[in-house]
Amino acid sequence: MKQFLLRFSEWKVWDGLWALFVLILPLTSVPLIVRLVHSDVVAAPSALLLPFLLTILFIPFLIRRETLPGQAVPLILTVLILLLTTALSFFYAIPEYKGNDPLRSSVMAVLTLFVGAGYYLVSLLRHRDREKLRSTFQLLNISGAVVCGWTLLQAFFWYKDNHYPAWMQQIQFTLSIGSLYRQRFVGFTLEPSWLAHQLNLLYLPFWFAASLTGYSAFRFRLKFLTVERALFLIGTLVLFLTLSRVGLAAFLITVGFALLFFFKNLIKKLTRNFSREKRGLISVITAIGIILLLAGAAYGILRLLMKLDFRMSGLFSIDLKGRSDPVFYLAEKLSLAARFVYWDGGITIFNEHPLTGVGLGHAGYYLPNALNDYAYRLVEVRDLLYRSNTLLNIKSLWIRILAEGGILSFSCFFIWYLRSLLGNMLSLNSSDRVRSTAAWMGCFTLLAFLLEGFSLDTFALPYFWFSTGIAASANEE
Repeated sequence: MKQFLLRFSEWKVWDGLWALFVLILPLTSVPLIVRLVHSDVVAAPSALLLPFLLTILFIPFLIRRETLPGQAVPLILTVLILLLTTALSFFYAIPEYKGNDPLRSSVMAVLTLFVGAGYYLVSLLRHRDREKLRSTFQLLNISGAVVCGWTLLQAFFWYKDNHYPAWMQQIQFTLSIGSLYRQRFVGFTLEPSWLAHQLNLLYLPFWFAASLTGYSAFRFRLKFLTVERALFLIGTLVLFLTLSRVGLAAFLITVGFALLFFFKNLIKKLTRNFSREKRGLISVITAIGIILLLAGAAYGILRLLMKLDFRMSGLFSIDLKGRSDPVFYLAEKLSLAARFVYWDGGITIFNEHPLTGVGLGHAGYYLPNALNDYAYRLVEVRDLLYRSNTLLNIKSLWIRILAEGGILSFSCFFIWYLRSLLGNMLSLNSSDRVRSTAAWMGCFTLLAFLLEGFSLDTFALPYFWFSTGIAASANEE
């Protein structure tokens, strides 16, 4: 029986299913899937394939009595604690909110948690085989090239005619419940920030990593130019076209990390015979130089955004003198105020329920009473409170885990985050090019998530989990 199950798990049809799974990762909100799963926003068709792929991948895992990498343990604990705190939350007096059902909200939230964990596990289990990892990298190149091509086509028609052709809008409406934006571009996702999230947590980390190590999933190369290096340059342009401020800032963090690591190794070689004091001084000067370089790049990007994005047009003319609430006022002028008040509300919820939080899916019931006075000045907040039955959400996965899972869940998640980051950093200089590439990919993903985690609060988008699963699997050896 065991031999039959092993042969069954190795059928070539599962490789075809995996290829389909990776190729449709860019799709996030397909209308047909929205109706099928009754989700308002996140409806990735790849999630429908997860149960089948997990089942197939777990067969040899269980039969051979394999173990998961140590990096995965804190994340599994995070999931278990979140489930426990959610169960405990029903012993509290959950506030009523416009007829919404807390049980349904928690069930939907738990399902998204399982989806995120599923993406991590399926990526972790699949990529213990190097040839399968190479195949996945090839598929990522193909799907990423399609995403970039479609986005550049959107940009071409917008900047050429200031509108999109009917056939393009029809294709977009077939593949996403979101519409095409004015002067910002979405790829196949719901909105521009989601495309930036997709690029920063999946495609750009791999392309950037491969560009640094010289690895390529394809044999074709033109001297130093590989497929991944070409896609990295194109992907960086596409990221800018999203005009996502969080996305661009997250990308700069990864660039800064790469520069620091490169110059650290360079200084170590050049100052081998120097005294410790001189090496320390040179390192500090180099770090300051890199920070100033990134600050200059950030300033240049801001100046360019001021010309392209109306939200940034008055950035350097904002006067904060005499303001009693300068942070929220500045956020309002930059069209970020709603996010700030939701984050502030999430922190308030955590302060009131620090140990176990309020349970997955329940923050929206507590948020109306946790909002500060400034929130009621904002049109978006008033519309949601008085003209909609939709639950408010925290808009940050970091703060959501704090508010809904409490300090225990957040601690386990942060331990997993740090362990994953440090584990990847230890493999950056590996002589194994595949391992080194996966390590760089993991570092870039985790560092970008520092900011991207303040942009979205759903567990269900696959990119963060998929990339970290690849890195954990490749660095297990």
